[in-house]
Amino acid sequence: MPVSSGEGILAATVAQRYYVDGDSKVKIAADLGISRFRVARLLEIAVAEKIVRFTITAPLAQNIELSEMVRKRFGYRQVIVVDAPEDESDPARLRRRVGAAAASVLSDLVTDKDVLGIGWGRTMSAMATELTHLAPCPVVQLGGMAGSVTENSLELVRRVSEIGGGRAYPLFVPLVVRDAATAAGLRNQPGVESAMRLFKSITIGAVAVGSWDPPESQMREALDPAVREMLMRRGVAAEILATLIRKDGSVVTDIDDRTTALDYEGLRQIPELILVAAGANKANAIRSAIHAGLGTTLVTDRSLARALTRLP
Repeated sequence: MPVSSGEGILAATVAQRYYVDGDSKVKIAADLGISRFRVARLLEIAVAEKIVRFTITAPLAQNIELSEMVRKRFGYRQVIVVDAPEDESDPARLRRRVGAAAASVLSDLVTDKDVLGIGWGRTMSAMATELTHLAPCPVVQLGGMAGSVTENSLELVRRVSEIGGGRAYPLFVPLVVRDAATAAGLRNQPGVESAMRLFKSITIGAVAVGSWDPPESQMREALDPAVREMLMRRGVAAEILATLIRKDGSVVTDIDDRTTALDYEGLRQIPELILVAAGANKANAIRSAIHAGLGTTLVTDRSLARALTRLP
């Protein structure tokens, strides 16, 4: 039976005082001149009519032992391993959990004195979705646009800067273009140039790691097939932004002059570089990044961490 507008307003008032203000049912009843039973009924109405909606957020479980094992073995400053029970069955859910952990790390690390650089990728998109607090600081897009319509680097920077309230420095250009002359022209555009000028000032960066072997990389799939085949023959195993890395950590530079992104040396200069990756099939890609000397913090899940420890 539908409730009247007057009863709906009263139910909202009771719900506000009970769930938000913390008043007891007895106090609410006394103040409003109604019975405790009426208060209880109004609370039921508030839930039934969706005047009140509940969100239950489960705390992230960190596998401390595995985190410390990976940190010591590979020399990271910090490792966060999410102990996700479903980590090998649902990639999207796993990315959300790892993204939430990365959002927590970012919230703890970033201050208003920092310049934050943001990469792109599906796990990075999950991080931006889960981010609820960030100190106000400049947020710089570390590479041109790549990814899907909803999960691209431009959208990521917009979301992150909105959370913190700091100024955004986007790059309204593609990540990889047809030739070096086009890339040079794009880099000289005023908006692009002002954002890329901040690359040297970045104090904290958060980036995803793409895997080429086995293939799990949006950049890899977006490249022209002939270019992709050429780079695979050159031994590319992983990518961070547009930096292509072999298994031994050496860098493949064949398309560097066609990209609009912070380069390998720039990545190495960031004092705090957070690598975000989910899924055991990215273990070789993470090891490639380690060999290349990239990353001070790793945020990942149990399946990837265990795969890393099993690598020779």
